[in-house]
Amino acid sequence: MKYILIVFVVVLTIGIAGCKDELSKHETASVHEVTAVGSQWYGHIPVWCGMEKKIFEKHGFHVKWHFIGKSMDRLNAISSGEAQFASIGEIAMLSAMAQGNKRFYWVGNQDIAPGFEGLVAAKGIASFEQLKGKKIGFPFGSSVDLTCRMLLKQNGLDPLKDVQLVNLEVGDVPAVFKAGNIAAALIWEPGFSQLKAVDGATVLGLDTDTDVYKKFGTMTGPDVLIIGKAWTDSDPERAANFMRAYFESLRWVKENTDDAVKMVAGNYILQDIELIQENMAKFIWHDIDAQKRVMSDTGIFGQADYVVRILHEDMGVIPKKPDFMQWVNMEILPFEN
Repeated sequence: MKYILIVFVVVLTIGIAGCKDELSKHETASVHEVTAVGSQWYGHIPVWCGMEKKIFEKHGFHVKWHFIGKSMDRLNAISSGEAQFASIGEIAMLSAMAQGNKRFYWVGNQDIAPGFEGLVAAKGIASFEQLKGKKIGFPFGSSVDLTCRMLLKQNGLDPLKDVQLVNLEVGDVPAVFKAGNIAAALIWEPGFSQLKAVDGATVLGLDTDTDVYKKFGTMTGPDVLIIGKAWTDSDPERAANFMRAYFESLRWVKENTDDAVKMVAGNYILQDIELIQENMAKFIWHDIDAQKRVMSDTGIFGQADYVVRILHEDMGVIPKKPDFMQWVNMEILPFEN
């Protein structure tokens, strides 16, 4: 009897351990690894807060954050499969489409924040005319690329003949400008505030001074959300669940701005908390309910069509006008029925 009892206990213990192992395997299998990439720009705040508040975790995702300054480099990370999700500038996305890159989907536009980037000139330069023959630095293929070219053209300068455009890494722009190696520079926040803080610097123009803003009320290159095509196609339900988690996080940021600022200040954004609060007050977040309105011909699609024409016909910086609707995938967005 004693022997039978011992055998029973051993078998029961093994059975419980086996169940735990199976449960552990099931739990592990249900957690999806996702790599998101971005810069210190405020438009990434929903991802950061979703990670910190464990919103992604609640929906079955372990999100890893990798810093990549340039939008085009982020898009390349998505295209290669190194990352699955990113917010990038619209200009980089349209440029990739024009090159025939079909390894990503365009799935949203999470914010509008005009006035956060502009052309800043060094001490002694108070007009566009004084920029003639001088160097202007910024990351090529980004929103500030279009902002720069439009501002120059609107003020009587040919971007290809009258000035020298210098391609810089995002994080290097403020330092190169401060060192006096370029006469003017463009970048978005938080670097924009660093440019303005340089002794004697003058803001000659903002993205809100461009024809794009005057016509559509957006930045020259609004934030867009992209997701890996292969990753999405392999499991559309997983992708839809991820977007559900993302927009839940965005809604939390929209409803808890002060808490969100405290969460990211000094951690993801290296600026004084007062400045972040001031800038965040100007943000307009587009939640999931806004996507049908925003992602439409009367919204960002109309703006993108206008920008594509400028990039191709007026500036010649992309080889053709892509049919960007071929990249749009709104089927994975978690709209309420």
